[in-house]
Amino acid sequence: MYQNSGYNNNRNRKKTLIVDFNDSDNTHLGSGTEFKIDLREPLIIDKHSEIYLDNFLTFNCNLGDTHSHSAFVLKINEFNINSGVASSTSSAGNIIQGGIVIPNDNNNIDNYFGTVVHKGKKFNYICDINPCKLHSISGKITDLIGESIFHGKVKDTKYTYALTGIDTWGSAGGGTTARALISGDILSSIVAGGGGAGKATGASTRILTNTGLNASTIFFTAEEELTESEFTGVDIVFTVTSSGGFGAYTFTISTATNPGVILLKQNARFISEFSIVSRE
Repeated sequence: MYQNSGYNNNRNRKKTLIVDFNDSDNTHLGSGTEFKIDLREPLIIDKHSEIYLDNFLTFNCNLGDTHSHSAFVLKINEFNINSGVASSTSSAGNIIQGGIVIPNDNNNIDNYFGTVVHKGKKFNYICDINPCKLHSISGKITDLIGESIFHGKVKDTKYTYALTGIDTWGSAGGGTTARALISGDILSSIVAGGGGAGKATGASTRILTNTGLNASTIFFTAEEELTESEFTGVDIVFTVTSSGGFGAYTFTISTATNPGVILLKQNARFISEFSIVSRE
């Protein structure tokens, strides 16, 4: 009863579907909310078929350094995924149900601003699909607890930043002791040039990775869009709030001792490749 009464392709048993989504003009990846993409042309599935995940790539996803970020949960509304789930955590089980679990292989801060292949093995069965015509693909991608797995731990951020080319950090102000930065540290402000230029405030301005004192690169995400050119050739003042028993402090990346500092900015992206194979 599901047989397509119109177009039939009797020669090719395999079709390929590529889902490519970036958040350059939205916050769906940074908030873990549902996305929708129109296909460039309708995808006609004329016979009962099996769907396999072939490849999964990301750009600027979070490190897999926590339990919740150890894997992605990808849900595609057009796929009838009925996987059985047994989880000791009921909330995680609810998130995983109906989704595709993909290991997060991003375990190196050097992967920021670069592509990570999380699923390089071909032909991983996902589900069956009945004959249909697809005009769009919708769904969501989250971590194991249903939160964003891009741009840090706070929702609705759209860019990942790297202040790089640092030779040395300036001494801490206010009589406090300089310390390493911790993933999740809140930056109450980042001010470039001693004025309002480049200022970012709010709880979603956070350090992305554990960062050693005097590290050459500081990765962070900000709730406000920063202009890269405003951070070139000027002093940059970071104000870090108290966190995990560590006090708040301010330090300056001085242009006198750090002439090569630049700010990099990129959005996030994922690409998944599926094979749809006729069962006949």
